[in-house]
Amino acid sequence: MPRVIALALVAVIGSVAAHAGPYEDAFAAYQKGDYPAAMKLLKPLAEQGNVNAIYNVGVMYNDSLGVKQDHAEAAKWFKKAVEKGNIYAQVDLALLYEYGNGVPKDYNEALRLFRLAADKKNPAAEVNLGSMYERGIGVPQDYKEAAKWYRLSGDHGNNSAQYSLALMYVSGRGVPQDYKQAADWYRKSADAGNASAQLNLGAMYYGGQGVAKDPKEAVKWFRMAAQQGNGHAQFNLATLYTNAEGTPQDLPRALIWFNAAAVTLTGNEAKIADENSKAVAAKMTRDQLVMAKELGLKCREGDFKDCG
Repeated sequence: MPRVIALALVAVIGSVAAHAGPYEDAFAAYQKGDYPAAMKLLKPLAEQGNVNAIYNVGVMYNDSLGVKQDHAEAAKWFKKAVEKGNIYAQVDLALLYEYGNGVPKDYNEALRLFRLAADKKNPAAEVNLGSMYERGIGVPQDYKEAAKWYRLSGDHGNNSAQYSLALMYVSGRGVPQDYKQAADWYRKSADAGNASAQLNLGAMYYGGQGVAKDPKEAVKWFRMAAQQGNGHAQFNLATLYTNAEGTPQDLPRALIWFNAAAVTLTGNEAKIADENSKAVAAKMTRDQLVMAKELGLKCREGDFKDCG
């Protein structure tokens, strides 16, 4: 079962940046990462009843931006914004109720708020409704209803929903099992940068599930996920470099990615990655080991973002 979706809070401070005075100054401070200055400017506006300022003060308390994290204080401001009809506040307050952060845990209130925002076609609300139905949280477990909400959210561009719907097509929960549909939804999510979707789409290309078998395409998607720090993709990419599948054999890169996987993964998976790293190193020439050391340093300095 996919893990619980806990979406990042989305500040709408940018939507007020066109106004003169404190709005522009608050936005400029926020963009520079000067959150204390942004809060100093936003707080008076929020106290005057400006709904965007009210919401963003809540976000800053919730995300510890310029102030000490205080979920109860965030909930207070979100409630004020909800009273004024702010959709983003409805979603973020619902998340606080779902997990009992700053407010008593209340699934019914979380569902009510998610529905309010979902009625306005908010994709974050839709995906969280889908998650609650899939997990049976506050409602009877209903995979068909979960798939409905994931589809709505996915159609509205939410890549977490697209990924979750793909998983349902793979397992046949709530929808008929359909690997082609799964691959299509993985692709939507992967194109939006979802590393888990990139990993799974690569696996489908490698195994020829729902798509024509294509190891070269598998390498492409594994690499994209690996560069984002996905340990399983790092392991898979290293394996393909070792075995010359979908790419010419490249032992220096195989060593680099097995080493990365050994750090990223945990438990027995990390141990296997480390063992594979040592096995690859044992096959390498002196020149290849030097190349791996130099390339590995560049990869680590760039946080593996441009590591091939």
